[in-house]
Amino acid sequence: MARRATVSLLAATMFGTIDSNALVPIIALYAQAVGADLVQTGIIVGLFSLVHAPANLFFGRIADRFGRKLPLQIGLLWDSISLFLYSVATTPLLLALVRISHGIGSGLVGPSSMALMADTSTPERKGRSMALYGISLALAVVIGFGIAGPVVARLGYPTLFYILSVGLVVGFLIAATIREPTQARPKTMPWRRLLTYAARPAPAAGYASIFSLYFILGAFVALVPLHLQQELGYGPLAVGLSFTAFAILSLLLHYPAGILADRFGPSTPAGIGLVAVALAMASIPLVRDLPALIVLMALFGVGHGFVFPAASTLVSRGADPEQHGLVTGLFYAVLVSGVAVGAPVMAAVASVTTFGSGIWASAWVSLVGLAFLARVLISTETPSVAVVSTRLINGPK
Repeated sequence: MARRATVSLLAATMFGTIDSNALVPIIALYAQAVGADLVQTGIIVGLFSLVHAPANLFFGRIADRFGRKLPLQIGLLWDSISLFLYSVATTPLLLALVRISHGIGSGLVGPSSMALMADTSTPERKGRSMALYGISLALAVVIGFGIAGPVVARLGYPTLFYILSVGLVVGFLIAATIREPTQARPKTMPWRRLLTYAARPAPAAGYASIFSLYFILGAFVALVPLHLQQELGYGPLAVGLSFTAFAILSLLLHYPAGILADRFGPSTPAGIGLVAVALAMASIPLVRDLPALIVLMALFGVGHGFVFPAASTLVSRGADPEQHGLVTGLFYAVLVSGVAVGAPVMAAVASVTTFGSGIWASAWVSLVGLAFLARVLISTETPSVAVVSTRLINGPK
């Protein structure tokens, strides 16, 4: 893909993900503003991911069969409509229905954009390519987190939804300029082959790492804003500031993590990232002043910045190019499943204990990803990237 086309893809990806990121610091607060209790809030936060997970897998297969560009454009327009509907969702039930629509539409954007990036990157530079893709996502986080608190504090929730809806239209217009590479599309749905590939040590570690990270992120999204507001007394502006610290550090660390993944293997930066995330989450309930909280949020961002490009490299490096849509669709499905499970489960824990206890308990889920990463590091099966790619492209004998 030419440099200009790559920039267009990254820009469309960024505009296509600002919306969901901007809702991260405020969706729990908005849910309670429309009358949801704590358990309902956890369900509403996680409902997006609950439908988003299977949508990613299904639409990833669609991207393999019919191309990447059309699903990307449809998803951007679908999300634009969903964001407008948030402004009229004034009860918990209506908000839950809009979250479902938003989750389905976003399932078109992730796999199609990530598959386009994977299509044009070589195995030995996969870490850097996935890091660039991750940077576009991280920049969306920075912008989304950065505008959410101030806009809500000064102009209210509906204005934020209108701004995000317009941004998605801009993403659609940029996506219209992208020319995707021509390649053969498989005629069958290779689910068995996908499962065989996903069970290999490296892809399995990538999927486990991203699940662990986003399970913790689900607890982060559902509980940290409420902890800051209800237990520590901070308002939406302070919540947005602390979340922005997370986003900025994640943005800054993506590309260095991609370089480390290419030079030393992706398992190392993934492990470092999971440890950083766990330390941050375990420590957040122990501090009360805003500067210390911002430092911990930044540490969480360091972890996120390391895990995402490393995990996506583990998943995509040896994959069949004709099935990047399905492989990346599964990646996004596992990612959002982490949020779908983490948000309501840890909200339920917090409802019978405290917000701090739910935040602290979520840190232990990092052990799941670390166990799979250890399996990669101690595995005696270390064929070269070229051999792995050849075997997967040719299929099982």
